[in-house]
Amino acid sequence: MTRFLRALAAVLALGVLSGCATTPARPDLARLYEADVANTRQPPVILIHGLMGSTLVERDTGREFWPGSLGALAFSDYRDLARMKEAEARGGGLVPGDLFYGIGLARVDYYRALVDTLEKAGRFRRAEPGQPVQGDADRRRYYVLLYDWRKENLDAVRRLHALIDAIRHDYGDPDLPVDIIAHSNGGLIANYYLRYGPNDVLSSGDFSNWDEGAHRVRRVVMLGSPSLGAVTSLERLQRGVAVGLRTVPVEVLVTFATPFETLPHPQAQVVFSRAGKPLAFDFWSADTWRLRRWGVFSPEVEARVLAQAPDRETGELRMAELQAHFVRNLERARRFQEAINAPVRGNGVEVAVFGGDCAPTPGRAVLDIGPDGRERLVIRPNEVHSRIDGVDYERLLLLPGDGLVTRDSMLGRDLPEVFGRPSGVFPIAQSLFLCEQHDQLTVNPWFQNNLLNFLLAR
Repeated sequence: MTRFLRALAAVLALGVLSGCATTPARPDLARLYEADVANTRQPPVILIHGLMGSTLVERDTGREFWPGSLGALAFSDYRDLARMKEAEARGGGLVPGDLFYGIGLARVDYYRALVDTLEKAGRFRRAEPGQPVQGDADRRRYYVLLYDWRKENLDAVRRLHALIDAIRHDYGDPDLPVDIIAHSNGGLIANYYLRYGPNDVLSSGDFSNWDEGAHRVRRVVMLGSPSLGAVTSLERLQRGVAVGLRTVPVEVLVTFATPFETLPHPQAQVVFSRAGKPLAFDFWSADTWRLRRWGVFSPEVEARVLAQAPDRETGELRMAELQAHFVRNLERARRFQEAINAPVRGNGVEVAVFGGDCAPTPGRAVLDIGPDGRERLVIRPNEVHSRIDGVDYERLLLLPGDGLVTRDSMLGRDLPEVFGRPSGVFPIAQSLFLCEQHDQLTVNPWFQNNLLNFLLAR
């Protein structure tokens, strides 16, 4: 999620968000769908947030570790998110609290406008599992799947399965289907669930499809979901990710599974030479990172970890642990990407894909030689150091998308085609692309209009 970074910049600039531009006309959603909200047979809706889309709080005290205060967003490197591992192993640690709705002071919204649309125009009310339905007037409900976005998506998949079971119990209907709105990384969770349910196919290697998906889910909205991954993850695992005025360092990121699970698909051609030619380059191999001393194997990371340890022996043990995290997360994530793009046949679930395609978006990487003489993967044209005359790095590296996820990745449309093999993505019932940035997709009123049209159509 990058929207809070722009929000923070706005706060630090003391009100840059104010302006005098004319506000375009917006659809009157309540009027458009006033006849549809009388449908008492409307399936309940589950909202699945994206990466960093829920707060993380300490289980015992309720103390918020993510995002925390505005000062934390500005100045923290969030090392505590990794340090809580020991507490979690003892049964404590962090749990998801609620949606990360936005930053009020900066007037930047992540999920508030979307929730308001569901409640005010769709006439859904938020419910918690364990609350039995009280008559027809109580059937228009939505639920939020809150999950710890540091963990494997499989953990969230199992939470989704349990939530659907609980919803069916609340409605007194063991065959009740639900609708899903899946934002960003949430789309990967929904994708896996429709294929395999709560089963761990990453360990077994058996990508046999599950038969219950269409019996449990009616319609799925995937909003800005990186079905084929995002090359931004390559950058983050090399250098960390900027948050406010600081950087969440690599040694923190490698303890999370999600930056790995959003790496580009193993068969996607994303790495090119400085001359603009495709390379057979395996960034899914830990040896590739180890031999080039990238990311958690770099001397820079080692120096930071050793400097923060009470003694060298402890620091070296910590480095070995971090590198083991990297190897395990990388291998599990490779299997995850293969699983959610394995051949699949339509099972009756209606899938809609919404996103943005007007922003130049990092979609490829160049194997560059930096100013220090070391190889590195670069995804931004202005950062290519050892340039070759005549190569258009803007066109090579940037593809249509929403600034974070390319249109091709959202559509699952960039893998080698094999004649006679069924598609790797679910048949798409409809798609809509807007001129919108990734961090504003949920807020866009035209997305909200088409969302309600898709969900409420009978």
